[in-house]
Amino acid sequence: MKKKTFTIVLAVFWVMIALAAVAGVTYAWFTFNPATNVVPVSSTISDGEVALLISNEANGEFGTEVVLPQSVSGDLEPVSTMDAVSFYAANLQTRQGISVRYRDASAELAQVTIHGTIYLQSLKDNCQVFFNRDGMDFGTDPQMLAALRLAMKISTRAGEHFYVFALDDIGDVNGATAVQTTVETGVVVGSINADGTPNYVPDPSRGLSDYFAVIGAERLPRAGRKALCTISTNEVATVEYWLYLEGCDENCNNSVQEKEASIQLSFAGVTAQ
Repeated sequence: MKKKTFTIVLAVFWVMIALAAVAGVTYAWFTFNPATNVVPVSSTISDGEVALLISNEANGEFGTEVVLPQSVSGDLEPVSTMDAVSFYAANLQTRQGISVRYRDASAELAQVTIHGTIYLQSLKDNCQVFFNRDGMDFGTDPQMLAALRLAMKISTRAGEHFYVFALDDIGDVNGATAVQTTVETGVVVGSINADGTPNYVPDPSRGLSDYFAVIGAERLPRAGRKALCTISTNEVATVEYWLYLEGCDENCNNSVQEKEASIQLSFAGVTAQ
């Protein structure tokens, strides 16, 4: 039987979030500290036949870690999206705090998301890609975990895979405050009309846990319930990611203020059967 091996690839953001004063609005607004550093974390690769490597450039040097460039400038405000293509920000609310008008914020990615692209390469064998739970870190604050979303578009030879992940199952969110800010619950903004009124669609987010590799006592991963993608031998897959605050989530309210979050991504590669 072929020995399953893996590479854990880690990259970390240390993010300080400070409140930017906005009066009379249920939505929170945020400013990222301009002095924030992006710090790589060391990672390891086991002996064996599978190697999952990472790079910031499709034709660049691949290794076992990567520095994610800081992509945030200015204010980071809650937005809503169903596809990570069009992003909408609320700009009018009722006295009860219900959002009734939105604007298109799609051209403001640097202000409304942490956005970037990395590349994964499989050497020596076809590789199923999973998240490595032990290396994933989005902080421990319940309100932040409940309000954040991680969107990913993974492009491989076999096709494109798009995901929106809620972070509720990566920590304890029992202490998060819920405030309804939309006329419906469990929705995001799919589009807006000419006057800014929203067209809601069901929230596409799913939990992360189905996509975790199973790490055994020997510290080698086994396939989890669902793979993020499968990469062929020597193939380079493109992974575009967006981390943002989902403004339609009932936990995305003024309680998500003055928070500190450590954001770390980690992947595990398992031999494809």
